[in-house]
Amino acid sequence: MLINPLARQRICWLFLFFIAALPCKADTLTLRPGAQAVQKVELTNYLTAWEDPSRSSDTSTVNSHRALFVPVHQLQQQTTTSFYWLRMPISNETGAAANLMLSFSSLTLVDVYLYHNNQCILHKQAGAFREQSAIVPYDGRLFSSLIFQPGQSYELLIKVYHSKGYMPVFNFTLQQKEPFLQQLHQRRLIDAFAQGAVCLFFVYALVSWAVSRFRPYLWLLCYIGGIGMYGICTGGYLIEWAFPHQPPMGWLFNLVFVHLGSLGIYMLMMDFWQMKLHNPILYNVGRMLVIELGVLSLAGVCINYFTGNFQLVNTINLWLSVFPLSFITASLWLCWRRLTTAQRYLAYGLLLFFGSAIYVLLSSALLKERSLLSAPYVSNFTTLAVFLLFATGLKEDLRQHEIDKHAVLEELNRLQQFQNAILEKKVENRTSELSISNRHLKEQQALLADRNTKIETLINELNHRVKNNLQLLYGLSSLQVPMVNDEAAREIMRGNMGKIKAMMLVNEKLFRFEEQSAVHVREFTTELADHLQRIYDSKGKIRILQDIGSGIQLQGKQALSFGLILAELLTNSFKYAFPEHRDPTIRITMQVADKDTVQFIYADNGRGMDHLEQEKQVTMGISLVHDLARQMNGKINVTNGLGLTYQFLIPV
Repeated sequence: MLINPLARQRICWLFLFFIAALPCKADTLTLRPGAQAVQKVELTNYLTAWEDPSRSSDTSTVNSHRALFVPVHQLQQQTTTSFYWLRMPISNETGAAANLMLSFSSLTLVDVYLYHNNQCILHKQAGAFREQSAIVPYDGRLFSSLIFQPGQSYELLIKVYHSKGYMPVFNFTLQQKEPFLQQLHQRRLIDAFAQGAVCLFFVYALVSWAVSRFRPYLWLLCYIGGIGMYGICTGGYLIEWAFPHQPPMGWLFNLVFVHLGSLGIYMLMMDFWQMKLHNPILYNVGRMLVIELGVLSLAGVCINYFTGNFQLVNTINLWLSVFPLSFITASLWLCWRRLTTAQRYLAYGLLLFFGSAIYVLLSSALLKERSLLSAPYVSNFTTLAVFLLFATGLKEDLRQHEIDKHAVLEELNRLQQFQNAILEKKVENRTSELSISNRHLKEQQALLADRNTKIETLINELNHRVKNNLQLLYGLSSLQVPMVNDEAAREIMRGNMGKIKAMMLVNEKLFRFEEQSAVHVREFTTELADHLQRIYDSKGKIRILQDIGSGIQLQGKQALSFGLILAELLTNSFKYAFPEHRDPTIRITMQVADKDTVQFIYADNGRGMDHLEQEKQVTMGISLVHDLARQMNGKINVTNGLGLTYQFLIPV
């Protein structure tokens, strides 16, 4: 009777390929049809094994040493680096081809051989550290597909080499391909959702830190990134994505990422709980712990890279994990009472992290590499939970911050209103005081204006009286000069008239305008020289050369002294310097020496001082010149050569 293809397909989904062994062979796996399909068969009860510590055997050697094989559960494993050969017979009595998946966990290098009638009909390579190029398409590092034809008997031969330093665990299973792929797809879908959630939280923490620069977000970023990448590594995804041709290199980062995540959670705890301020000793212990993590990561990577002994590194981390766990316990115990509501949410997350760490450590110590099967799920779940608790704590902190901010703002408003009232009162009082002060100032200004008016009137009156008196003296002297017969007396009176004229000119220049307080030297010198020349040199035989800066001025007292000096020098020159001279010349120069001093030079080309020493009037005049120069705080230098030269330095 023929079976149609549809019925045959249904029978394939109802295979019973487990348990029963043939009556003649107790270790043979017989695939038989049944009422329901069993999804997975553990091969431990069917496998026999042989250990080759020398690692020199091959398939031909194995076939010649069948007597050395013993059941797997009776095998006494000697070293972690041996070749292990596993074999088992399989018979398909289902009436249809069986498409099965052979799967295992953690083993680094696995070779699968399928024999039929003592002939190798299939050879596949797998293993966690197997290069991608050596794996058959649609197979994976931890599973290989096998097809068993109906009514045929096979022998499955497996070569195992485990290079991580652990004793290999032969947890091989057989399962129908379709259910296996469905479960694999579901598992990867769950991983994708978990990893996607971790990535979203990572991006959220990154953006939050970039916007707020709140440092705990940075440590949360380290924690999420480290633990999330640890889950990706242990799930084998990092090897698939980044190191398909160097799988051992990808496995090196497991330890680095778990330490990075641990560093993030420790720094988050120390920073968010402000340990540096409130618990400095505990903070220093945490810093030492962070340094320990860095040293462990570096040492672990070096050991794994150069020796491949992952089991040794794992053992070191298991023993040293007592320090970070003790630190978390001490931190919770010492800081709990002072923690705010927001900070306690992080404490709940730390308790969850502590529990997860204990679970991972115990499972790693007891189950060895088999603990890696659950590690990605535990790490992803813990990461999400800690993030949610921390975010809840921050939200509570922000809510409390808003409440406190509103309370502070209300208090500030009350203080502002109170200060405004005080300020308004002060302004009112100050305005009143200023009004009174302004009134007093106006009264004082009126008094000062009246006083100034009186003073100006008195000064003007005094000026007019001085001017009149000088004019009177000058007029009387002018009238008396012709009446004096004594020539010496007449010369004395003429000299006095010159001095009086100099004082009259100074008085006139100073009080020509009410606001003027200085005398222009050039104008004053010209008028005084012209006047004295009319008295002593009416014919104009003596040349007077002037070189005086246009902007030079002298104050009242200095102008009077300067005028008397100039009158005395001109009088002496007119009277005594040129008795018989073809070209009598007087030079008057005044220039600015520096910003505070002017230089005044008076020179004539007369007969000089030697011939005048006997003249009393001249020596008296020269003495007067020196006295006047001292009154001006000036310096005088007299040169007697071809005539007389007087140099004055006058402060202005």
